Amino acid sequence: IRSYDKINIFSINFQNIYEEINNITWVKKGSIKVVYPNTIKIFLTEKEPIAILQNKFGNRLISKSGNLILEKKLNHFKSHLPIVNGKSAQKNISSIFEIVNLNKVFAKNIWSLTFVNGRRCDIHFKQGLTVRLPHSNTKEAWQKVISLNENFKILNIGLTEIDLRKPNQILGKINVDKKLIFEKRK
Repeated sequence: IRSYDKINIFSINFQNIYEEINNITWVKKGSIKVVYPNTIKIFLTEKEPIAILQNKFGNRLISKSGNLILEKKLNHFKSHLPIVNGKSAQKNISSIFEIVNLNKVFAKNIWSLTFVNGRRCDIHFKQGLTVRLPHSNTKEAWQKVISLNENFKILNIGLTEIDLRKPNQILGKINVDKKLIFEKRK
């Protein structure tokens, strides 16, 4: 926004200021209040980034509503925001985050989310576990994952994958050292 210092308040085009404010990608909502004789108050509500969208155009911050926030310095955000990628990720981000935030403490362990074929999502945790969610009944499947973690601490037992894509079935994979298997056979 350009400076309006030392300009007569009656000669300022407030519509231009309003448009400048709303063109800033961080701004969710802006308003202007004129306090005569010489003050302009600008009120801003910022968009809250919830993830880093990764696509063929690069990495961008993304808000809950799927709006991109143009920010060049993403290093600050990489430590605490998950990466989101895949077909229809931008369109579906709000719905999947509504589900994963049912347990915010557990969701803080999410490293990335991958939308597969625009229909379903794989969730990758910092601990090395991937949870494959179904395209329907996603909320119920996620509640199963939360329950499994509460009862069995699934993030800390060496699981590499939990597959919930088929109803009434939970498949798990664990990373086993093959050398141990061969030693036990001897």
